[in-house]
Amino acid sequence: MASVVAIICFLTGIAVTAHVGLLVRNELVSQHKQTVRTELSEARARLEGEISRIVAHGLGFRAFLAEFNDRPFVPADYQNIANELFAENPAIRSIGLAPDNIVRAVYPMEPNQAALGLDYRSNASQWPAVERAMNSRETVISGPLQLVQGGRALLIRIPVYPAAFADQPLKDRSYWGVATLALDEETLMQASGINAVVNGTSLSIVDGDAGDAASKVLFGNLPPEGTDFVSLPLFLPGGLNWKLLGYPKEGWSSTGKQVWITQFVGSLISLIFGVMAFLLISEIYKVRSMALHDPLTGLANRRLLEERMYQLAAMCERSGVGFEIFYVDLDAFKPVNDNYGHSVGDQLLIAVGDRLQSQTRQYDTVARVGGDEFIVLTPGSMRRLEREAFVTRLSERVSKDFEFSGTFIDVRASIGSASFPKDAMTVEDLLRVADGRMYAQKAKSKQASADIREDGVPQAG
Repeated sequence: MASVVAIICFLTGIAVTAHVGLLVRNELVSQHKQTVRTELSEARARLEGEISRIVAHGLGFRAFLAEFNDRPFVPADYQNIANELFAENPAIRSIGLAPDNIVRAVYPMEPNQAALGLDYRSNASQWPAVERAMNSRETVISGPLQLVQGGRALLIRIPVYPAAFADQPLKDRSYWGVATLALDEETLMQASGINAVVNGTSLSIVDGDAGDAASKVLFGNLPPEGTDFVSLPLFLPGGLNWKLLGYPKEGWSSTGKQVWITQFVGSLISLIFGVMAFLLISEIYKVRSMALHDPLTGLANRRLLEERMYQLAAMCERSGVGFEIFYVDLDAFKPVNDNYGHSVGDQLLIAVGDRLQSQTRQYDTVARVGGDEFIVLTPGSMRRLEREAFVTRLSERVSKDFEFSGTFIDVRASIGSASFPKDAMTVEDLLRVADGRMYAQKAKSKQASADIREDGVPQAG
């Protein structure tokens, strides 16, 4: 046994050491991921800040447009403010103005003149975002899209709703058209300080709603298949499902002296604690078993019985399914101890416990609750005939003669039953009901025995 325990403890120590080593490796990876996540957060803040700044300037452009709402549209009126936008925002490659959703002006004219006259409503790729901006009355970002004048760009759609009078609510204003800021992706990333590789971390921006890999990548490259990466959502106007991805080019760091120190120290400590835990758990189970079981018969004691009764009573409140108890008390047990000795009486009690267990199911409970008193607990409710048949079966089994060293000892028992919640609403009251019925049965048995002794035959009762 000592060798078995030693082997178990050794294997436990090895398993614990391996587990601790895995935890350390996972922690190193988590730390590395947190570092990358921090880098992504900084990159995201810069990108969102740059786009928000451009959008703010675009809103200023919209306010300028609204001031000229009461006179015919002349593209030259907006050349100066367009030049200011270009000067302050290098990422803007072009600005388009589309009264009534038809492009009437582009800045600069070269090489964007091909976009003049474009009716957004007839352009399947651009109309959804324009329509969404028009209906929501909010700025919408879409793309990157292929432009009519060539090249790809990220498009900021700013709907224009001029006020007819001071303080006119936005919902009551008429739609003028849309202003579009086309942003060059590469310049936008440079202005945001975002590079494809930062401190050994590969960065990429992907569109979560894109259907194919070719249109999915907006910046950088997709992580190789099977690569573990971290991602952060980008919060941009228009409900775009863009994500910023990051992963180390050389893989996540999971090695270092911490791992080797942990494995060495962990092996020693785990082995020691494995032995201690094994001994401690053994003692705990031993003490618990002694606290909840009868030391003579090994059956449940009153404490364990009542714990299970309380559990079943609580379950009954939820499910409505009750339980039964059967109070078994041996008749004339004291003469057995007096005539044959306590060791024989003990053997008889053990035999009675075995007999009761032989008539019960695996999930029933047989408990010794007193010197010669037992209780059988059966989950679930029984009909009257089932209960009577079970009592008869228990009585017949318990009442078989007990043989000891060639001597046959007559065994009899009185049994009282009670049902929860039919007979009582508490565990204590249920035990009293079963106890009372058991003593009533014992009294009847004594009276019947007395009648037989007086007359030689049982009396009608």
